[in-house]
Amino acid sequence: MSDNRIRTIRRRTKPKGEKTDEQATEAAVETAAEPSAEPAVEQPVPKKKKARLGPTMDVQALEAEVDALGPDAMGKLLGSAVPNDPETGQQVSGTVVTITETTIFVDIGAKSEAAIDRASFANSNDLEMGQKISAYVVRVDDRGIQLAPKLSGAGAREMLAEAHTNKIPVEGKVASRNPGGFTIEIAGISAFCPVSQIARYPGDDLDSYIGQTMLFRIHEFKERDVVVSHRAIQEEEAAGEAAKAWTELNVGDEREGVVTGTEDFGVFVDIGGIQGLLHKSEFNVGEGSKAPEKDEKITVRVKSIDSAKQRVSLALAGEQSGPWAQVGTTFVEGGTYTGTVTRVADFGAFVKLGPGLEGLVHVSQLADRRVDHPRTVVKQGQEVQVKIIEIDEDRARIALSMKKDAATGSSDWKKHTGSKQKKQSLGTFADLLGGLKIN
Repeated sequence: MSDNRIRTIRRRTKPKGEKTDEQATEAAVETAAEPSAEPAVEQPVPKKKKARLGPTMDVQALEAEVDALGPDAMGKLLGSAVPNDPETGQQVSGTVVTITETTIFVDIGAKSEAAIDRASFANSNDLEMGQKISAYVVRVDDRGIQLAPKLSGAGAREMLAEAHTNKIPVEGKVASRNPGGFTIEIAGISAFCPVSQIARYPGDDLDSYIGQTMLFRIHEFKERDVVVSHRAIQEEEAAGEAAKAWTELNVGDEREGVVTGTEDFGVFVDIGGIQGLLHKSEFNVGEGSKAPEKDEKITVRVKSIDSAKQRVSLALAGEQSGPWAQVGTTFVEGGTYTGTVTRVADFGAFVKLGPGLEGLVHVSQLADRRVDHPRTVVKQGQEVQVKIIEIDEDRARIALSMKKDAATGSSDWKKHTGSKQKKQSLGTFADLLGGLKIN
């Protein structure tokens, strides 16, 4: 009885409804093990709106701008390729977009605008926005694209090395002459230019080049030796002019030219990159006349053009015209004229038709009968009637005949155009007796 009373008293000492520590622990374990009959519904967390960075886009204004471009401009914009940066040494053209006190910015169609030092232009004050200019790329790196109208001034050896590698022309001044050539000052560096490379046609007055400033191409670049050529620049320009000249050159055109070489048969004349031949008969007007000299400037007329063989035949223009200018006008094939025998040879006789103009009467064309030797028919100084049977304009030669019924195109004069003549045959015994009369 006493034990039961004690336990009862202990239970009563706990507040009603309160669990013991053991019961609380067991209940907590059972509650965690048993799943909840109805899971709690999670409430959605409202998203925070991101703050806008930068200016907002005006859609209506953008649409209006696109409509203003028009279909053609929009097509070009969508079809244009991604721009590429140029290479160092490349010649580019562009439009001036910005001009500052020190720099000129040019749009060359690259990823970024190119820059040129304003001081590199002698007439920088004349440059205007929107003006088209050409320049050379001297640098492409993280700092941007740097251009120069030509290579000179700062940069010295590094720039010269780059100009040599990329074949960029450089500006230099002819300082003095030396054995075999000239000393050229380029950005403070002395270079050598051979006489043959100072110009296409240097001429005799070589001292006239001293003090001149011109463009050069660097042919050789070593630690101590720099060899340059101005002729290379002129050759490139002439090649461009020649390609255009062949398409524009016409028979009858008159051009200013420079004599580039002399030969026994005539002179060669440069007419804008094209070499033409002026035959000696064109300037052999008479005694006392002389051929044009090398590097002499003359005015010529185009006589014939052979584009396939790249040949041009020339004549002196205007009052300079030689006797051959009369061939085809005053003297024509098939015509009969009065002339004077100037020389008698074994193969025929030369007859003067006019001042500086001669033709050949071959021995076979001296008479209607067989002729043993021209001296039996004509003599020097004799006046004769001749017919032009053939004209060779390429070699400036005229074939004549003294036969009554001579046919054109039947000349034998071409047999005697070589420098060496065949030995004359003594003939047969009958030939030797041909001039002997037997009574």
